[in-house]
Amino acid sequence: MSKSMNKAQKKFFVGASLLVLAIGFLIYSGVKASGTYYYTVSEVLSMSPGAKKAGLRLEGKVVPGSIKKDTENLKLDFAITDDSQKSMTVLWKGVTPDMFQDNIDVVVEGSVDQDGRFVASKLLTSCPSKYEAAKEVKESI
Repeated sequence: MSKSMNKAQKKFFVGASLLVLAIGFLIYSGVKASGTYYYTVSEVLSMSPGAKKAGLRLEGKVVPGSIKKDTENLKLDFAITDDSQKSMTVLWKGVTPDMFQDNIDVVVEGSVDQDGRFVASKLLTSCPSKYEAAKEVKESI
């Protein structure tokens, strides 16, 4: 009887180990796939053409005076820059976020076309002024 228990325990241990490994692999794969990494303009400009595929996330600040809107066709062209002062043209087609303006931090997701322009499939803006003001008030209390 004790041999069959040992055999059953071994099967249980092997099965439980495989289950834990499978769950660990799924968690790792999910985190890796959805991990948020933003490239800077300098990093994207220095990439090889083959690396500039779909799914790139680019972070930068809208260059003042670079915004060109075509409200009839929902098109928007603008440039973004990073700390190195290099800039890249971004093409967006869709509804423009309300907070979009010069000098605002943006994150765009998409790919680089043959002309070196970033064609965005997503456009997100941040609104740091609300949070900075709230932080300043909190610090003064």
